[in-house]
Amino acid sequence: MVKKTKSTLIIFFVIIIHIISAVPASAAYIDGSSITSQGVCVMDFETGEILYEHNGNIPRSPASMTKIMSLYCIYSELERQGISIDTIVPISGNVYSLPVRTNYQCITLYNNVPYTVDELIGAVATYSASNALLALVELVSGSEAEFVKLMNTTAQQMGIDAYYYDSCGGYTNEVTPIAMATLARNIIKDYPDIINRTSKKSINFHGGTYYSTNKLYTTYYYEGADGLKTGTSSSAGHCFCGTAVRGDNRVISVAMLAPSNDGRFGDTVKLLNYGFEVLEDRKAYLYYTDLCTYIDGSEMPTFMRREGVGSANIIVEDLAAYGFDVTYDHEQRLLTAIHNPRKTITPIPLQIYKGKNLNKAYRIYDLDTLRVIIKSGDKEYEANTVCNLGGYASIAVDELAQMFEYKWDVNTKSGYIKTR
Repeated sequence: MVKKTKSTLIIFFVIIIHIISAVPASAAYIDGSSITSQGVCVMDFETGEILYEHNGNIPRSPASMTKIMSLYCIYSELERQGISIDTIVPISGNVYSLPVRTNYQCITLYNNVPYTVDELIGAVATYSASNALLALVELVSGSEAEFVKLMNTTAQQMGIDAYYYDSCGGYTNEVTPIAMATLARNIIKDYPDIINRTSKKSINFHGGTYYSTNKLYTTYYYEGADGLKTGTSSSAGHCFCGTAVRGDNRVISVAMLAPSNDGRFGDTVKLLNYGFEVLEDRKAYLYYTDLCTYIDGSEMPTFMRREGVGSANIIVEDLAAYGFDVTYDHEQRLLTAIHNPRKTITPIPLQIYKGKNLNKAYRIYDLDTLRVIIKSGDKEYEANTVCNLGGYASIAVDELAQMFEYKWDVNTKSGYIKTR
């Protein structure tokens, strides 16, 4: 009787665990729209800042997104000049038989035809050809096992949360969405040729036409899309690391373990849209900051203009309290700040500015006709970074360095301007 009770309890708990594991994870939402992928993130390419993530630090199988790391290592070998873009790549029996032995996506390769590193990289980047990659892997390291060691060493050097068992993505490699976005950022920064490859809708390879698996070029027609890599397997589900550029902004997105092909690309569109919206919104404001600006020893209000990387800004009209005469000519749309060494400095109280780091301060209005001139004695300088704040004007603190002695203290995050 006791044994029967224990068995019943065990069966009961097994059933409960099975039911719980079958329930999908709670849905993520971005800008009010649901995300179907189990792990996602979107990154500002310029700074590496994660603008949004859901389960972004949970390792998952990347499937063929693995090839981003493989290509990074191959580009590194090109940079070291261990191989060249024109090197002829042998096609071993192992490479030749790959399409027969596996269900990997491959192109037609023959062992008696010369193929260059250049064209095989193109086949990998655009079409995700696993046999083309394996040929490159054997060229670089002699065997896939040795190349995988190189991949893991590279991941460690990057400081990303990733571990690789194979070079093509057929096995269960492990990488987090945030690590994948970081890797994508690194390959674009270090080897921008990757974008030349992944932005192609198709390639012609020895008489055959092979089409990109990136549906942002066709079905979804996403403006500015130019990469990067899909991944699909039973363990990984449907994955995609995408990137797009609009104006001065590039955004990288990662969607992992989506339930369908439409799911990964639909999620990608939402992630990229959100990323661009955040970056455009940031362009429209000056922000409070913990950076400091001192003019002749007196601190003045300082703001941050965040355009991927921020610069310290001051409001030109505020210079009137720091030894300048400030005048405005409405007809010429010209604001002039003339240094007056006889004028008394009356510092502006800073209590209202402190403790608000990164909060919005002033909205920027894009009116290109506003000009700012700084004068001191017989010297004159016209500022390049004028922001119209709707009744105020701001310039980068660096502009004053063109006229006066300027020092930056990295420890205190303070700029010191000496006019006298």
